[in-house]
Amino acid sequence: MKKVLIIVLLVVVGIQFIPMNVPAEVPTKAEDELEAPEEVLAILKRSCFDCHSNHTTYPWYSSVAPVSWFTKMHVKEGREHMNFSTWANYDDDKKAGYLDKIPKAIKSKMPLPSYLIMHADAKLSDADKKVLTDWATEAAFELE
Repeated sequence: MKKVLIIVLLVVVGIQFIPMNVPAEVPTKAEDELEAPEEVLAILKRSCFDCHSNHTTYPWYSSVAPVSWFTKMHVKEGREHMNFSTWANYDDDKKAGYLDKIPKAIKSKMPLPSYLIMHADAKLSDADKKVLTDWATEAAFELE
């Protein structure tokens, strides 16, 4: 039993040295950032930006493997999928596609339940969902 505990301890300590390099801040030009009404930006910053922007606030546990791998992989995938920090670089068709998906995503799966466990303040209220849905619908219409 003692040997098993020592091996487990060595594995836990050892995995701490396997980094996943997903920086919290990625240099971004202000003109590339999403421009939206303040109310919309406030909701997005509170509930979406940690994974869907170049401005992530990593919590303490994002430094402890294997949780850090899970956390940083979600940020990496979120940024690759849609990044509000590079919004101006998307063409109008891509923006329209994202704007169309936003209401569906916030009704079904965003923010992720695993994120909400430690970030209860990111939970979207019905009013938040309405603000985001109305904004996304109007912004998509303006792109046409």
